[in-house]
Amino acid sequence: MKATRLRVGIGLIAACALLAAVIFVPATAYAAPEDLKDALQDYATGKYDEALKKLRSYVESNPDDSEVYATLLETENRVLIRALAQGGEHERLIKYLLSKSKPMETDGLGDDEIKALVDEAVNSKDITVQRSARVKLRAAGDRAVPHLYPFLASENADTAVNAILALRQLHSDAAEALSECLQSDSARVRAYAATVLGDIGDARALPAVARVAALDDDPGAQEKAGKALAKLGGRSGSVADAYVALGNMYYSRDLSVVEGFDAVKNMWRWEEGGLVRYEAPSYLYPFLQAEECASDALDLDSGHLGARSLLARALLAQKVEAEVLNANGGSAPEALAGAFNLAKSQGFGAATAALEAAMQSEDWDVAVECCYLVAATYGGEELDGHALGHALAAPQRRVRYAAAISALRMSPKRGMPNADKVVALGAQAASESAIRQALVIDDNEDTRGKILMALQNGGIQASGSAKGTFGVMRAKMAPSLDVIVVRADLGSSTAVPSAELSSSYMVMDELLADARTRDMKIVVLVQDTSTNKADAIREGFKSKYGDKIHGFITAPIVESAAFSAVNAAAGDKDLNPDQERANKLAASAADAFANVDFSCKSFDLTVAIEPLSTAATEGPTAEVKLNAVRALGNLRVGGGDALLKVLTDGDSEALKAAAATALGSVCSAVDGTPEQIDALIAASGAEGELGTAALAALGQVRNLTPEQRRKIYGTHRLKVANKGS
Repeated sequence: MKATRLRVGIGLIAACALLAAVIFVPATAYAAPEDLKDALQDYATGKYDEALKKLRSYVESNPDDSEVYATLLETENRVLIRALAQGGEHERLIKYLLSKSKPMETDGLGDDEIKALVDEAVNSKDITVQRSARVKLRAAGDRAVPHLYPFLASENADTAVNAILALRQLHSDAAEALSECLQSDSARVRAYAATVLGDIGDARALPAVARVAALDDDPGAQEKAGKALAKLGGRSGSVADAYVALGNMYYSRDLSVVEGFDAVKNMWRWEEGGLVRYEAPSYLYPFLQAEECASDALDLDSGHLGARSLLARALLAQKVEAEVLNANGGSAPEALAGAFNLAKSQGFGAATAALEAAMQSEDWDVAVECCYLVAATYGGEELDGHALGHALAAPQRRVRYAAAISALRMSPKRGMPNADKVVALGAQAASESAIRQALVIDDNEDTRGKILMALQNGGIQASGSAKGTFGVMRAKMAPSLDVIVVRADLGSSTAVPSAELSSSYMVMDELLADARTRDMKIVVLVQDTSTNKADAIREGFKSKYGDKIHGFITAPIVESAAFSAVNAAAGDKDLNPDQERANKLAASAADAFANVDFSCKSFDLTVAIEPLSTAATEGPTAEVKLNAVRALGNLRVGGGDALLKVLTDGDSEALKAAAATALGSVCSAVDGTPEQIDALIAASGAEGELGTAALAALGQVRNLTPEQRRKIYGTHRLKVANKGS
């Protein structure tokens, strides 16, 4: 899938060679290659303890990727195998270096060079030249496909066969671009492209091949696509279903279709009779591809609910990613500002299905957005058994809050699951303070579960990941994370380490290289029966990452110690971003109460009065106070004393005016106290906005006496006529 990296093995076993597919931003090198050579020489002579010390020191020095590659390329396989065979930290460090071992970039291979190689691969009469050109084209990856696929239409059998051989040589790198060629006007191109895709066997090609097999109007292309589809495993359901299935694989970052952490990934589209390459940021790539798959499915079946759900989630995931990047000082594409409204266009049914899918997959960040999408598309539909009701009982607090805020904005006339939780959750959100959040990346289920329990019992919102890859991806999607716990020996029990980000150092490198995660605090979990080994591991992390490590947890897990380590790390973090998020949530919740239909009988709104009263008088920001004041006025079931306090002691004239208006609304349904009425009468004499609001509010007070009404009239009698001289 990578177009600009030459894939060269280093002659070791295949599982280790695959590790080179994981790409990281290289660190600055401080150590000489001789240091690694000395360590490997010790392994060759059986001096394993000395070798480990040198190897550990070398890794801690953050060597350059190309330096590691050059050294390991010269190393005999038997030495590497001997080092791996020692297991434990020996194995983990060697695997880490193998993952950093990368050949030189091939960005210099331009279109002219690719065209020349394609010409040799397809048109040369010398078989040796053809073979050499095909091998060299591997460096171009998918960028060679636009130059190769036209030869599939050739009437010359040798030319077409040579193009097929070259495309096969590209293997999976060709899958995405060649799948787009199945939209060519040439039946021969469609037929032979399908054949090659069947031979390659890449799952990404299945829907496009299935479409040709089922719908192509050329019998030859249809037949060849049918055979290719059988090689790809066939399909169940419609072709639209196949596109949605692939889209869900992209969306979930399935490692069979999404690999590595390249800064930029190629995307291909068939436009105006040819292949067009687009460059997509890697953090958006899975969701852009999911969006493409949903679009392809909708082209075939415009009412496909699974496709509409996938489209909504893909758009919302892009919105989340953009907010993450912007919150961490980056700059996301401006077009993503319209992602929510575009998702909204798919309607209530799609929003509902998207929320169900996000809840089922525990995709909490998108679930939050889906809750808001449900509210934004609601038109009075029945909510019996609806996913929004289930979201009110979600494991994640932020999802529960979003569901409650959405339910308040919807103000349904009939009930929904967990309706009794709505007001209490909304009120809690309106008075929310900073929420500490942590992520635990640990492939040991026992220790991961104990740490999660300790954190949650201590009031820290925590989630876990058993895989380094998914943990890194989840961290990049969660700008609210304060602390990440990383197990020191990730992947030690993984049978195929190349299948995931298995090394803890690899995880750390990627977290610290990305703008979205580099400022998150990291705590390392160390588990080793030997005190000396545990000390050495701790020292290794400290030496390599310095002050980026904010503490250690030692197994066996003691809950109080685990919580203390994470809580201390969270305390080191500037609270402002957390507080800002909490304030934004509180303001949103209070605004939901300010706009809820106060006649809604589905909720007991009196539960919210006390928290809203506190927010109105003690809220952390002017927006929170103002929204809470508006909310009390809208609910009309209490909070008069709090409004009285704001009216007399408020921070600004605008806030006092809002309190006067709200107090009038409350007193239209609940008798005002003498103190509340006197305060409104006094405020009505003020100049400007406050006086106007207070006078209008007095007209709503239901228990004003006739004497008070006469006095108010006399005080504010309009002076229209002028005295004569």
